[in-house]
Amino acid sequence: MLRRYFIILIVILLAGTIYFTAFFIKKERSFGENLRFRQENEELKAQIQLSKINSQKSIVNNNFLTAKVFSTYPFNIKNQITVNAGEKQGIKKLSAAILKENILIGQVNEVFENYSVVKTIFDSNFQLPVRIGKDEINALFQGGAEPKVILIDKEKPLQIGDVVYSASSEFPYGLKIGEISEIKETSAGVFKEAILKMPFNVNELREVNIKL
Repeated sequence: MLRRYFIILIVILLAGTIYFTAFFIKKERSFGENLRFRQENEELKAQIQLSKINSQKSIVNNNFLTAKVFSTYPFNIKNQITVNAGEKQGIKKLSAAILKENILIGQVNEVFENYSVVKTIFDSNFQLPVRIGKDEINALFQGGAEPKVILIDKEKPLQIGDVVYSASSEFPYGLKIGEISEIKETSAGVFKEAILKMPFNVNELREVNIKL
């Protein structure tokens, strides 16, 4: 009889041990999952907050400052843009303004406390020495409503599609400006010039990188 009660007691103790072990394991697992979900929620909040900050402020990265471009809609202004960064953000006059793909947009013309004006390559007064294609042909870029390159040696092998890039000491070397779309002979006969196909639309710009 005692042996029988002893066996029953052991069975009850084992059942209780299994129950409480399962209970605490489940509770610990639930606590761990709640902690993980809380951490993921905090990380998501941080990412959303960072996204909001980046959309409102300028961002400094690799000696360039990324600034937002103010809208001029519905006016079709191409010769200049205004960005939301100025003296306080480290912008200086004559700094280069480019796109992420190393495309030259223009040059900072005026700097104020919290904004700056950039003269784009569509400005008729914008000029800089450039080189063309793999043969590195020297030329002079001339901005305007229809940007072009002039003073090209007539004997140089110019082709449609050749890339025009910056060669002026005022800008980082090799920034893309455009591609040759049309070649013209000049009346003087010593030089030729070419019309450019531009790689961006000023009215579609939302942000630019300014060299610090």
